[in-house]
Amino acid sequence: MPALVLVRTVSGLEWLAAEEVVAAGHRVVEMSKRQLIVEPTSEVLIEQPPRVADDLFEVHGLAPDPGRSKAGLVDAVRLALQAAPADRGAFAVSASFVGARTFNRFDVEDRVGERIARLTGGRYHSRRHGVAPPDERSEWRVVLDGKTLWIALRPYAVPLHRRTWRRRTVQGSLHPPVAAAMARLARLAPGYDVVDPFCGAGTLLLEAHALESRARYVGLDRDPAAIEAAQENGSTITWRRGDAAYLTTPADRIVTNPPWDRRVHIGDLRPYIRRWHRSLRPGGLLVAILAAHQVGQLARGWQVHARHEIAVAGQHPAIVVAGPSRS
Repeated sequence: MPALVLVRTVSGLEWLAAEEVVAAGHRVVEMSKRQLIVEPTSEVLIEQPPRVADDLFEVHGLAPDPGRSKAGLVDAVRLALQAAPADRGAFAVSASFVGARTFNRFDVEDRVGERIARLTGGRYHSRRHGVAPPDERSEWRVVLDGKTLWIALRPYAVPLHRRTWRRRTVQGSLHPPVAAAMARLARLAPGYDVVDPFCGAGTLLLEAHALESRARYVGLDRDPAAIEAAQENGSTITWRRGDAAYLTTPADRIVTNPPWDRRVHIGDLRPYIRRWHRSLRPGGLLVAILAAHQVGQLARGWQVHARHEIAVAGQHPAIVVAGPSRS
């Protein structure tokens, strides 16, 4: 079992990933932008990683952040990796850092990759010249967060956000860890009727089902190609072709990712919001990811319980949790 684990997240969802980790009995040592450092209490963290996480790596080395200079980087990498990790054959390295530096990400990746290759005899594949590394490889992650240089290894063949159920996507498909976060915010329970009126390829409801399999799920979309994709991704959920503006299914929870008027046009969201208001049962919740200009359309008749700003797909939408107001 690794002493420490580095968990990467979508920006804005760090706290929710931490909540999931702690609920599973592990300890969050440190939290920063897009990152958690976790002390696992068992191998369960690796075997059952948090669904809100974008990716997860086992820490193999750390050192104080080297600052701006390339010479400092060389010394920090040598300090962080003194013992040889297990031979992993072919491998690649990806790196990120915060703050101004006199080196770039490829300098970091190559310095760490060359060090690991010398220690292990493994075959390092640099990304510096745009050549993709082989599919069969180990993936190392390096993060300089302003305080620490972290060097860690992914224990999986692919990143966590690549779900095994995801066979097909459609335009505007939601990032699965964001969908998992929305499912957690919805506070699902056995027997609830949960509806997604813009289900697309089914990402939101499939992540919700993974969290609470005893609820009842219905996904609607007016695009037959989306319904076909959703059916291929998950046959345990009811998928129907229909218009979100004419939702008649009573619901305890509506969880949805409406189009943001960028890749897919929708226009005014208010007709849909009024229908959802009528469809929700007493005590029901709407959990929706909305573009900035759409949040203001959720006004009259609603009480906003929470609003969480995130960064996804190069945009800065908000996950809004709301319920019909009592007034």
